[in-house]
Amino acid sequence: MLTATLLYASAPPLLHVTASDANPFYFNFLITMMQVAIPGMFLVYSKNTYVDARLDEDQRRRLLKPGSHCVYFRRVRAGAGGSEAVVVRELRRNGALDVLKLPIVWALVSSLHYGFLTWATTILETAVATTIFELWPVFLVYTLARHNDSDRRFRGAPSPSGHGRRAMSKERMALIALAGIGLAGMLGSQAGGQIRSAADLVSLEAVAGMVVALVASLLAALSVLSTLAYGKTLYYALVDVPAGGASDRRSPRNAAPIELRGDPDRRLLVWLTMLGYVMARIVALPVNLLIGTITPSVGGSLTPTAVLGALLIGTAASVAGMMLRIGNIRTEDAAVNSLLCFGPAVSLMALMALGITLPRFDLFVVGAILILAVNVRIQLRPDPAVGAR
Repeated sequence: MLTATLLYASAPPLLHVTASDANPFYFNFLITMMQVAIPGMFLVYSKNTYVDARLDEDQRRRLLKPGSHCVYFRRVRAGAGGSEAVVVRELRRNGALDVLKLPIVWALVSSLHYGFLTWATTILETAVATTIFELWPVFLVYTLARHNDSDRRFRGAPSPSGHGRRAMSKERMALIALAGIGLAGMLGSQAGGQIRSAADLVSLEAVAGMVVALVASLLAALSVLSTLAYGKTLYYALVDVPAGGASDRRSPRNAAPIELRGDPDRRLLVWLTMLGYVMARIVALPVNLLIGTITPSVGGSLTPTAVLGALLIGTAASVAGMMLRIGNIRTEDAAVNSLLCFGPAVSLMALMALGITLPRFDLFVVGAILILAVNVRIQLRPDPAVGAR
């Protein structure tokens, strides 16, 4: 996770140096190309070890069917007491609205996040847009905690928070919120250069830039969550739901977490997760070109420097994305993603080295110390209900 954090932190300074006035969605197209190429090579060269060694012939045939990829977790009522259970459900022919619940669909939508970040930097100072964007780990932790809770309910396992309706303990929720406050402090440390008064906060340009950066942040969190959800639901559909069985399955064959089922199962889950990552970005390639064509006002053409920057960011993001997903697969504790909150501090220090000043350096220091304290608390005191791995 720390390696992924450092790689993600390299994106804003590279963006600042290279993107300039490049069309953000053309820029995102090149990043997406690398996110297809590098994980795609992993999928090709690891298939024999990660897939063929774990799935039988019938399961591999089901993996090739498009319908097998249209599965998702669904919460349902489980009895008169109002308690909830979770099933793995397949997309039904008359369920047009259920398409919006498919993880693979959201993986496609969220793959545009670097395009929105680049767009935000054409409106706001890079440091301001970057700090808003870097809120994504906070969004990820809360949403991933609910996803992990759905997984536990599907397997019939108890909630680690000690409360049946709570996906994360109150202490963890408070700590992650404090990390978000630390990130907000970092935002204030450089906002003074562009937002000098309350009037600037309500200016149309500032609000538009902040909204675009916030959309990029939400999409970045969704990019991780959607591919993890895709890999896990597809794993259950292939391994735990028998061929020709019911599309709604309340009790899997194996109630143990995938992390405890052995290396073959963990490797299969990694492969399936990265499959969703690559598939979504393949579809996103023409989408980026289309958006770039119909929105030429958000930027100009790509320069050689911008091309190089996009390829470097794409390489870093590809490796970081793989390591981030592997780190989440190796643990049920969503709070491990709080380590990603160190990313803004690293990015801002790199931006300072490139000549960007922080009008309120004291807020930067306070925010960084708060994030450090939160992570020390979380990592030195793991959630006991998660259990040792």
